[in-house]
Amino acid sequence: MLASTTLSTGVNIFLTILIVLVSGAAIFFLILGIRKERARFINSKLKTGALDKNGFDEYLKKRFASAGKNTHFTVFYIEINDAKPLIQSFGEKQYKNAVATLEDRFYKLFPKGARICNYEYDAFTVFCEEDFDKKEISDISAFCLLEGHKPIGTISRVRIELDLNIGVCSYNAFSADFDTFKQNLELALATSKRSGLNKFTVYSADLMGSDTEEYRYYQEIKQAIEDKEFTLYYQPIFDLAANKPIAYETLLRWNHKTLGVLSPAKFLTIIEQSGDINWVGTWAFEQMVVTYAKHRDEHNDGIIFTMNLSPKQLMNPKLVEDLRRILKKHRVNANEVGLEIVENAMFDKVPQVKENIERLVQSGFLIAVDDFGLEMSSLKMLENLQCQFVKLDKSFVEQSQDDFLIGGVVDALVGYAEKKQFKVVAEGVEDDVTIEFLKERGIAYGQGYFFGKPLPPEEYGI
Repeated sequence: MLASTTLSTGVNIFLTILIVLVSGAAIFFLILGIRKERARFINSKLKTGALDKNGFDEYLKKRFASAGKNTHFTVFYIEINDAKPLIQSFGEKQYKNAVATLEDRFYKLFPKGARICNYEYDAFTVFCEEDFDKKEISDISAFCLLEGHKPIGTISRVRIELDLNIGVCSYNAFSADFDTFKQNLELALATSKRSGLNKFTVYSADLMGSDTEEYRYYQEIKQAIEDKEFTLYYQPIFDLAANKPIAYETLLRWNHKTLGVLSPAKFLTIIEQSGDINWVGTWAFEQMVVTYAKHRDEHNDGIIFTMNLSPKQLMNPKLVEDLRRILKKHRVNANEVGLEIVENAMFDKVPQVKENIERLVQSGFLIAVDDFGLEMSSLKMLENLQCQFVKLDKSFVEQSQDDFLIGGVVDALVGYAEKKQFKVVAEGVEDDVTIEFLKERGIAYGQGYFFGKPLPPEEYGI
């Protein structure tokens, strides 16, 4: 009887404990659900008064108008890289969903009261009522970059990772008015882009001093395109034995109104990031084709014209159609024109790039691998790409003169070129010593200042 009573008591205790645990778990999940709903509600409330671009600028102007000695605030300018290719690949709806997901993540990341604006289709601005120190800005920026790289699911089950760049500026003595502050913020973003993907830059007085020129280009680039200030220069590629040109490489220049002729190093990064490289590149290709057709009809010497394609151009789904249309318009065949592809142009990393290169080959364009070096990507590209030219990077040529191993690689490449029937061109040729070395190695073609600098077409009679 005692045992039965004890057993009954134990069962009752066990049941009581079980009920308490179940009740506790239910209460816990109820509270968790309430908190999630509250967070969702807060985010919704925050977004209710979301600002557009004009609204954000007006809000910032008002903050400047009411600013006093104790005013502190910080603005983050966050840009999504390659937005246009993402839209083309996944569609506008899925891209907008990805941007909305990123915005949700930012609301959770930034301090309470932060004003987040979807400033452009590919950019956010975030206003924070705080003067963060460098470490706090660094931490927030780093977390933003991480949020961009967290995969975002799509309807097609493909997961998108977004590459970001961030410029940051805090209200201080260097930002006396709205326009100055805005310029400083844009300069910080432009400098971040120049550093590469997934980087951030915090504006400082030193930054303004060292990059005023770059910022000026950043502001002037759109007007330069509209005013057609871009022009083309040409540089010959020589047959070393015959001592005569076999081709001219077409090079883009900016004929700046006050600074003179600027090389691509001054502006190429900017027009690539803005997407204007596609427009400018198409314009340049057509100008080259017009010049070539005129030269061919007047001289009929078999000389071809070549032009470099940037990785950003190779990501454009309309690239091949645009080039074909131009050739047809001016009655030029694809096998009369060379397209130079930088060896690290993401040949195997981005499907659109690989597809475009394959379609260019199929269309009959002459293909040159530019800046060839010892990297595995260079060697792999030769295996997978049907090309007519391989252009050896200047540093690679210089190293091969002093390094026995690299010299052996050059010899092997020349042998491989004979087998595959493509021409090897040495870049950066500047003296007789280099020419003799190239001849000894069996390299038949060269390009560099020894043969001629990049010059307007009339300087070479083309």
